[in-house]
Amino acid sequence: MAEKIPVLILGATGSVGQRFVQLLDGHPWFEVAGLTASDRSVGQKYGEVCHWILAEPMPEWARQMVVLPTEPGVAEARLVFSALPADQARQIEPELARAGLAVCSNASAYRQEADVPILLPEVNPDHLALIPRQRRERGWAGYIVTNSNCTSAGLTVALKALQEAFGVKRAVAVSLQALSGAGYPG
Repeated sequence: MAEKIPVLILGATGSVGQRFVQLLDGHPWFEVAGLTASDRSVGQKYGEVCHWILAEPMPEWARQMVVLPTEPGVAEARLVFSALPADQARQIEPELARAGLAVCSNASAYRQEADVPILLPEVNPDHLALIPRQRRERGWAGYIVTNSNCTSAGLTVALKALQEAFGVKRAVAVSLQALSGAGYPG
């Protein structure tokens, strides 16, 4: 790939946003064009406002980036990785999709919408076929794709492999996510 795809990370100072920063560091396909966070962080360097919690050090390029407001047009990007809380995602992500951006959301805000794919590429890549419908029905130039709940993602991928190899009639799963899903303050 000659040119990297410019991306924007929404909610970059939170734990999920930090993971996006870490995963995109040195990525062969993507280049981070902007980091957004809450109003209190806008205009400051990411390294000054982000309480980095990951074991790996904060990438130097991220440390020096100035935090942008979470709104359309703040950076030249084609793709958005959203780590926003659901209430903020419900408002902001459609604005970005209307502006022509591809929004990959980690939030639950649009997981129940019939025209928004919940994508697990190893399980249901065909769900991307919903994107033209979403664009048509909502009048968006871009689109929103969500991931599943973190607990169900790993389980679903494992069950898909078992289903294909042996068949599965029933699965019983227990999640203690409520005990540990509080993010880094928990």
